[in-house]
Amino acid sequence: MLIGSTRKIGLLALAALVLAVGFNTFGMRTQAQETDSVSDHTITVSGVGEVYGTPDTVYISLGVDQTSPSVTEAVTGARATLANIISALEGAGVNRDDIQTSNFNVFPEDRFDSASGQPTGERTYHAVLGVNVIVRTVDNAGEIITTALDAGANSINGLSFGIADTTELEAQARQAAVADAKARADQLAEAFGVSVGNVVAISEGISGGSSPVPVMRDMAVGMGGASNIVPGQLSVRVQVNASFDIGS
Repeated sequence: MLIGSTRKIGLLALAALVLAVGFNTFGMRTQAQETDSVSDHTITVSGVGEVYGTPDTVYISLGVDQTSPSVTEAVTGARATLANIISALEGAGVNRDDIQTSNFNVFPEDRFDSASGQPTGERTYHAVLGVNVIVRTVDNAGEIITTALDAGANSINGLSFGIADTTELEAQARQAAVADAKARADQLAEAFGVSVGNVVAISEGISGGSSPVPVMRDMAVGMGGASNIVPGQLSVRVQVNASFDIGS
């Protein structure tokens, strides 16, 4: 009889435990569903702010293309010329840390007979060496290019502008993006006949500052050097994503 009573007590305890767990699980699910339901009652918008600043930095890619029937002579000559270019750039005020090797390429060029189109057996080697140069004063860019050309550079492969510190521009763009997001949320709320509550989620993204927006730039490169380098304006763009509670 004692054993039977013990078993009954155990079964009753187990049943009570199952009911308790089931009740708690049901309560947790109900609470989670209510939370999800509340979080769905939001207005989510993206606001954009864009401001413009004048570039203060110029990035120039330049180098030398040396040719010779001998690959060794082509490479040796290109190295010597590039050393002269770097030395001249430093003499013009460019910091050594602002000069970086960007290209080292050697390739053959076969000669072809103009009449038959067949190879003549003659071969010329090209040694192409290049550097990227950072000029931290825009007004000096033309002089720097001329200095490189005078030192033996025979290729200018690219020129772009930048802004060294975009912190202030980002702050201005951020304020504009926040205002834009609030205005969009208000417009949506008004259209649907509701009100905008507290903000419940915020995120942002930043872009720009590395390439020019429409810019008038005329770079004449040749024996006369470079002129009319106009930096124009660069944009810094901030996007703010925000979710607001929907009021009544």
